[in-house]
Amino acid sequence: MYGAVYDAELTIDQVLTALAGQPKEIVALTADLARTRLHDPPSRGAWSLNDVLAHLRSCSDVWGKYIATIIAEDRPTIRAMNPTTWIKSTSYPELEFAPSLRAFTKQRGELLALPRPLPKAGWSRIATVTGAGKPRERTVMEYARWLANQERSHVKHIGRIVTSRRTARPGRIRP
Repeated sequence: MYGAVYDAELTIDQVLTALAGQPKEIVALTADLARTRLHDPPSRGAWSLNDVLAHLRSCSDVWGKYIATIIAEDRPTIRAMNPTTWIKSTSYPELEFAPSLRAFTKQRGELLALPRPLPKAGWSRIATVTGAGKPRERTVMEYARWLANQERSHVKHIGRIVTSRRTARPGRIRP
């Protein structure tokens, strides 16, 4: 998945900074792009910018819900949900890019309001996650770090799509 490193070590401050900044980076990278640039894939079988955003929203829904649940409940049990499965229950891939990006940015602000005030020990709150093999314990920090790292990978992916299409010769899109 485009070099995503979900478990790259990040501090709490780095996680918060990444989660706050990545939607802004997407806004900056995609500002003023035509609808066709946002919705058409750069090559056959590739994801469009809108597809990448839909994927990011799905991951944020799933992992953000886990973060909220772990913060709200004492040692909850959570049934695992793959964001790729979750996206099928949404209309994210069909939505227009700009309103979808606004919704993603708004949701991110709501998500960040949950872990930001936690004391350091709060980032170690645990849930038992079932449904994806052997039950495992996961923390607020693990899900927040996964989300930050995964998004970083896809923000770079968005940048590559935008750059490759800007530098392509007229009439030809490079893969």
